[in-house]
Amino acid sequence: MTNKETTQSMRQFAFVLASILVSTSFATAQYLPPKQSPVQITTGGTAEPAIAAARRITREEAIKLVRAGKAVYLDVRSKASYDQGHITGALSMPNSQIVGRMRELPVGKTIITYCACQKEHTAAVAVVTLNNAGRRDVAALVGGWDEWKALGLPIEKTR
Repeated sequence: MTNKETTQSMRQFAFVLASILVSTSFATAQYLPPKQSPVQITTGGTAEPAIAAARRITREEAIKLVRAGKAVYLDVRSKASYDQGHITGALSMPNSQIVGRMRELPVGKTIITYCACQKEHTAAVAVVTLNNAGRRDVAALVGGWDEWKALGLPIEKTR
């Protein structure tokens, strides 16, 4: 095995390990008794700062980049949700598939992730996952799918 192959293998291992650690912190979510809200869920806390710090992009900036051919939308919701309606031209890659399908993402374009979560949570998890894999040109769409649809912006359904 050459040094280049060894380095590449080590990077792939580090990426898989980081992805497992992020996934594990979400899998250990705990139910807390009601306080103000009827249900509160927390994670182990280690991933939350990274998710909160994940880059966000405004709708206006996202539209501008996509129209200029410098970016693509990445719908990280389930395939069923994507099929029911998505931003026109968006790629579908559920969050659980990102690690295995990263090579399908275009190189040289900004990846704009979106979901239907409050505060872009799932889209931000995708940003962190892609960042951990070395992609820096990634941002979560502020407002995500729900605001996009509510504003009557272009959407399509899978037939």
